[in-house]
Amino acid sequence: MAQFIGYNWYAFGITHKHAAAEKRQNFALSEAQLETYFQELFPQNECAGFITNTCNRSSFFLFGKHPENIEKAFLESTGYSDIFEIGDRYIGKKAINYLFEVMAGLDSQILGDFEIVGQMKAAFEKSKAQGAGLGIIEKAVNQAIFSSRRIKNETGLSSGTSSTSYAAVQFLKSSLPDLSLARILVLGMGQIGTRTLDNLVSEKGAKNIFIANRSIAKTDKQAALYNVQALTWDEAFEKIGEFDAIVSAVSALQPIFTTAIVSKINATCIVDLSIPISVADDVQKELNTKFANVDQLSSVIATQMEQRKKWVPRAHKIIREELNKYKEWELAMDAAPTIKKLQRRLHEEWSAKHDDLEKIERISAKIEARLFERIRKNPKELKELQKQLNARS
Repeated sequence: MAQFIGYNWYAFGITHKHAAAEKRQNFALSEAQLETYFQELFPQNECAGFITNTCNRSSFFLFGKHPENIEKAFLESTGYSDIFEIGDRYIGKKAINYLFEVMAGLDSQILGDFEIVGQMKAAFEKSKAQGAGLGIIEKAVNQAIFSSRRIKNETGLSSGTSSTSYAAVQFLKSSLPDLSLARILVLGMGQIGTRTLDNLVSEKGAKNIFIANRSIAKTDKQAALYNVQALTWDEAFEKIGEFDAIVSAVSALQPIFTTAIVSKINATCIVDLSIPISVADDVQKELNTKFANVDQLSSVIATQMEQRKKWVPRAHKIIREELNKYKEWELAMDAAPTIKKLQRRLHEEWSAKHDDLEKIERISAKIEARLFERIRKNPKELKELQKQLNARS
């Protein structure tokens, strides 16, 4: 588009494909770091975009003039010099295609996991609130969301409820003598924690479920919504030895389960959905319980994944269809200034020769529609039209 000459789509980051949970936690971005990107690094490099910062990925989706400098800044903060040592990079059309694939759950650790749709949407809204969004990015995100909905409705890619939060509940179910009687503590009421709670209540009912979040207001709100018992953060750790199972979905820069806390735990199993991890590797060794993190949970539904793989070709076909619609929109945005300019030129010439303005408007509208259709079928027509317009100047 004319106003974005020199701009390009660019995506890079680290996902479950390149690093295990223990390693990915080293690349998770704090709120302060995210703000630095949005408020400083993005404007300095004439870029807009958003950053997904979840348990399975730290990924940048950018549109701008110098996105490679954003990648360089990220790498400097990690101690690496080449993104391919720890992740991937996509440029131009490949970056947009990657955006659609991620949104569809094709790049998720659990194939077809549509939790990523909400996470990506929230990530874009956060960047938009920081002034880092653009209309062209919002259009791509919305088209990708629509594409993912089609895939969910028209394929079996997400058949059966299968996600990180669902896998966590299945792990609890297989690890506990009787899930319905178990006293379970869920720490953290962010997106993953809330979805785990939702799946847990659906599986066992609300009885004997306890939740805690650093924000007591959020704890009380979710406790009322799901009819479970709310604890303050301090109460949860004071009573840590009273639970049969613990699910940690907190957002913290350092592990929250210290040796001292672990020594008080009597739980049969612990699930760590946090990135960075809640239970450090050395502390895990001291646990006398069953334990699973986000990587290990993916094996819970491995059989179902084989069935889902059969739908991948159909999912890619839908993505191609929706990508074409997005590209047509981009093309229309490119063509609009030229077509409008030509319309004005013709309108002036016809108005000087004819009095029937209503007829002129009708003809003008028909010409506009035909020109857009010609350009849609053959994008090279736009350059030819621009040449003709310049020749008439």
